[in-house]
Amino acid sequence: MATVNSSTSTSSLLTAKTGIGGLVSGMDIDELVESLSATSRQKILKQQQNVQKLEWKQTTYRSVTSKLKEFQSKYLDVISSTNFRSTSFFNTVKAASSSNAVSVTATGNASAGSITIDSVTQLATFQTVKSKNAVSEALTGTKTVSEVVAGLEEGSISITLDGKVKTITFDSTFVADVKNNPSTFGTKLQALVDDAFGGAANSLITVDAATTDSLITFSATGSKITLNSVGDESTTLTGLGFTSGQSNKVNTTSEISDLTFATGLIDQDNYEFKINNVNFTVKSTDTMTTIMKKINSSNAGVTISYSSISDRFTMTANNSGSGNNVAISDTSGDLMNALGLTSATSDVTEGENAILSVNGQSITRTTNTFEIDGAKVTLLEKPSGPVTITMTEDATSLTDTIKKFVEDYNSMVDYMNGLVKEEINRDYSPLSAAQKEDMTEAEITTWEKKAKSGILRGDNLLRSISSKFQSAVTGLSINGFSLYSMGISSAGYSENGKLKIDETKLKTALETKGSEIRELFTSEKGMGSALNDIIVSATKTSGAKGSRGTLVDVAGVDNTSSNTENSIFEQIKRTNKSIKTLQIRLEDEESRLWSKFTYMETIINNLNSQSSILASFTSGS
Repeated sequence: MATVNSSTSTSSLLTAKTGIGGLVSGMDIDELVESLSATSRQKILKQQQNVQKLEWKQTTYRSVTSKLKEFQSKYLDVISSTNFRSTSFFNTVKAASSSNAVSVTATGNASAGSITIDSVTQLATFQTVKSKNAVSEALTGTKTVSEVVAGLEEGSISITLDGKVKTITFDSTFVADVKNNPSTFGTKLQALVDDAFGGAANSLITVDAATTDSLITFSATGSKITLNSVGDESTTLTGLGFTSGQSNKVNTTSEISDLTFATGLIDQDNYEFKINNVNFTVKSTDTMTTIMKKINSSNAGVTISYSSISDRFTMTANNSGSGNNVAISDTSGDLMNALGLTSATSDVTEGENAILSVNGQSITRTTNTFEIDGAKVTLLEKPSGPVTITMTEDATSLTDTIKKFVEDYNSMVDYMNGLVKEEINRDYSPLSAAQKEDMTEAEITTWEKKAKSGILRGDNLLRSISSKFQSAVTGLSINGFSLYSMGISSAGYSENGKLKIDETKLKTALETKGSEIRELFTSEKGMGSALNDIIVSATKTSGAKGSRGTLVDVAGVDNTSSNTENSIFEQIKRTNKSIKTLQIRLEDEESRLWSKFTYMETIINNLNSQSSILASFTSGS
């Protein structure tokens, strides 16, 4: 350890160095001024050391706050998976089903026992409303075969079948043949399409152009066909009587004003409709994807979907069971009618309730998931016979978590009590800047570690918090059941308030006293609430100054308003103000001393001059 020279224990070097520095007298004026003002410097140093001690104390208090909040977050927070205040965490009853047709989990209200599902007559289903017919207009052109052939020229069109794109080209031979014999147009076009998509033996796309008076229609059962122009050349497709992008199925990414529905759609800017008394307004420029998302994310309680295979919309109730769970009507325009979802255009499948017999009692439920005597039951399918649900208590899975809880509790209280009992090294005070200049970083670190020791020795605030913890863990019981009842007790006075575990006793309690353990920790006045209240009373950061936690009011917490609204901060601010006053006084004192020494130097210089003159007179005689 470096030796700290007390002569360098001042707060700073000279602050008001002016005048002649002993050139005449030969005195070390710097040292004299510094020595004569040493008392004032020592006062400044003392205050600076007080600030450093306050900062160390604040940091240490905040470290205690951090440890308390870490423990709270892990074991007492509602969102923690190991929340000791939650009954579900102590749900030690395990449920099992004798059949894969029924799944089961235990709830916080479960208790050991068994339930028999004698039979399931009917599963709950969801009401659905589905378009009776295909909602899209057939992919039919606007020109007859005769009109098409009359204006046909060489060119190409693009056909997309379920994402597969092919180009159909009308070459000079094709054009010449059909112009010579227009009645063959449909057959020849079918041949071109078959060649593109796989041969005539099993046509994927059917071309209907039977007579010269027929309009041309493309169809494909269960598949989506889209016609497009090739490149910038659009006359070939329009010459057939079609528009680019025309399809036999609804394109959910297109604006609804661009869609062609089988029943037609009234042309207007906005469409209004109602689903289960929830009103909707959509624009003609909205896409079907946008509209379906709007419905599905609403409070209407339904889910709408579109199948391009059947070309039908389906609206399904989110809640299962019987009753009118899907009510749809147009209020302005006819969008729902065009989608085939009104009463006149749809097929309705009513929802049904689940019907089953449990322990000889017939019951009805609107859903396939429900609770019976603490067991959450889900009917996946109709079982072939009776199903037995068995619930057994097994709290042994909590062993490791409880051990970790005690370990972390011990670490928390041991840290606090260690600070209260920590020895003070009175020979080690905070270092001044001048002292640090003569030391290495390692020496400074070692010195300050000793200087910080005992910074909270005998602290009443920490003692109070620790005492409250000890009272809670050793004195609290619910209906006569305590931590001691489950093998957890005080480790003794010398162990700084820590707990110890009798593992044999803990194992027995977990096997036989699961409900008592749950009650001890989770009841309103139980262990979980008691520990949480202690931590909140010490670390609460919300509210006005004076209403926060005891640690927070004293030392504050970073990144909160308490960071500058706490007792230690106010003490530091007052002490720094005092240091500034003392520094001003020191400067004044140094200035006075320098003024006196300068005057002395001037007098001596004058005397020396006079002495020289007199000496010259004497030597001249």
